[in-house]
Amino acid sequence: MQNIFIGRQAIFDRKMATYAYELLYRENDSGSVNVTDGEMASSRVMLNAFMEIGLENIVGPHLAFINLTRSFFTDEPHIPFEKDQIVLEILEDIEVDQQLVDIVAKLAADGYCIALDDYEFEPHWDPLLPYVSIIKVEVPAVDSQRVEELVRQLRKHNVKLLAEKIETQEEHQLYLDLGFDYFQGYYFSRPQVIKGKRLEENQLIILQLLASLNDPKITVDKLERLIAQDAALSYKILRHINSAAVALPRKLDRIGEAVVYLGLQQLRTWANLIVLSQVGDKPQELLYSALVRACMCEQLIQRSHRGDAQAAYSAGLLSTLDLLLSSPMEEIMQELPVSDEIKDAILTHEGPMGEAISCVLAYESQQWEKIKFTGLDSAVISEIFVTSSHQSFISSTLVS
Repeated sequence: MQNIFIGRQAIFDRKMATYAYELLYRENDSGSVNVTDGEMASSRVMLNAFMEIGLENIVGPHLAFINLTRSFFTDEPHIPFEKDQIVLEILEDIEVDQQLVDIVAKLAADGYCIALDDYEFEPHWDPLLPYVSIIKVEVPAVDSQRVEELVRQLRKHNVKLLAEKIETQEEHQLYLDLGFDYFQGYYFSRPQVIKGKRLEENQLIILQLLASLNDPKITVDKLERLIAQDAALSYKILRHINSAAVALPRKLDRIGEAVVYLGLQQLRTWANLIVLSQVGDKPQELLYSALVRACMCEQLIQRSHRGDAQAAYSAGLLSTLDLLLSSPMEEIMQELPVSDEIKDAILTHEGPMGEAISCVLAYESQQWEKIKFTGLDSAVISEIFVTSSHQSFISSTLVS
C-alpha cells in the first residue's frame, strides 16, 4: 500500500459554522503541491475522496467543493458521483464558449450545484451566470473602492456569494457587511491534509476492464468475473457504492449488484480515473498517447464506415500496452481476452483497425507521408487527430 493525501479547506457561513470544504490536490503530508497537469490533479482528488479515503471521512455531513478542468465538463457525459454533497467548481482559466454554457446549463437542470471559482467580475463569465448557484469572489483581486457597486451587479442573479482568500478581519467584516453568504481564507483556517492508504490495482486487469466496457456485447456476469480478479478494485467499488455519499437503502455485497447500480457509463468513468491517477513510474505522456490512439482509431473507423468503431477504440487503447507494462506485445496479447481481429490489428496492423493504428503511429512519429487512411482525405484525418487530442482526458470514449 502507498500513502495518499488530499487537502481540505473549510468554508464558513455567516455565523461561522462550517458550511463545506474545498478539496485540494496534495502530494504529501507537508501540504506541498506542484501541479503541472490539472487533469491528473483533479482525477486524484476525486479518486482519493470517493474510492480511497471516503468522502464521509473527509467532509462528514458537509458539502465538498471540487475543482474541475474544462475537459471534465466537455468530455465527460456522466459525472461519476452523487449530486447532493458535491459542488462542481469551474476553474478561472477555463475558456467560456457555447459548448461549455450548454453543458453547464444541463448539469444545473439535472440538479448539480455549480460554482465559479476566483471570480473577478470579468464579462466573459456572464453567459454562465444564469446557471451557477455560487460565485466565489477572489477578494485580493477586487478593487475595494468599487466592490459595493460590483456586488450590486451580481444581485441580479439568483446566486449565493462566497468571499475567498480572506486574510484579515477587516476583509471579513467588509464582505459580511456586503451580505456575502460564505467565507473562505487563511484568516479562518489554512488547508488541512488528510492522509490515507491506497491499495494498488492490477493495471492489466484495469486495462482489460476498460476494453471490455467498450464491448457492446459485454455482460454483467463477465464484468463481475473480471473485477473479482482484483481484490483492490473490488474493495474500492463496493466501498464507494456502500458509502454515505451514495446512500443506498441497503448494503450491496456483490460486485454484480454494484455494476448494475453504477451502470457502464459510471463504471467506465471510475476506471478512467484509476488509470489516469496512477501513472506510477511511467511518463504521463504514455497515458496521453494511449488515450489519443483510442479516440483516433475509433473516429477513423466510424467516419469511414469500415467496421466496428468500439472495437477500433479498444485496439487503439491496447496498442500501447507494451510501453505501459514494459513487456513484449506478443506476450501481452496472449494474456488478453480479445478477438483475433484486434490482436492482428495490434501485432501486424492488418485490416481497417490495423490501418488506423498505422495512421496514428505515423502522426505520433511525424511521418507525414505515411499519414493516410482509406476513404478519408488528409483534412478529415487532421481534424480527427485534433479532436482526439482535445478529448483525450476523462472521456467515456477515451480510456488508457
